Amino acid sequence: MNTKKIVKALIKFARREYKEKRPLSVRVLRVKEAHVLSKGGPIKTLSVSQIKNPYYLVVVEYKNQMRIYSYLFNGVSLGAENFDITKSLLDEIKKKPVKEFEFQK
Repeated sequence: MNTKKIVKALIKFARREYKEKRPLSVRVLRVKEAHVLSKGGPIKTLSVSQIKNPYYLVVVEYKNQMRIYSYLFNGVSLGAENFDITKSLLDEIKKKPVKEFEFQK
């Protein structure tokens, strides 16, 4: 599957979660590449970036908890985990990944 089809499938899943469970918000996020190595002076001759697992996240936010579904780059689910909402978790989710789509109340 190509990237557009995977994102569309994840948005469809997020829409279904939003309709069935009525959370505060549902977001589909893509994790940014992490810079691993760069070599060279002012003009970098070698730059290596790496995408860590998971590649996509579907974040379902309730009043006190957050459920995060993880997906690989090809759309295969890695499972889900529940987290208590903390300021550090919210900051990490806001600054690191790129937002693909969002449902809000």
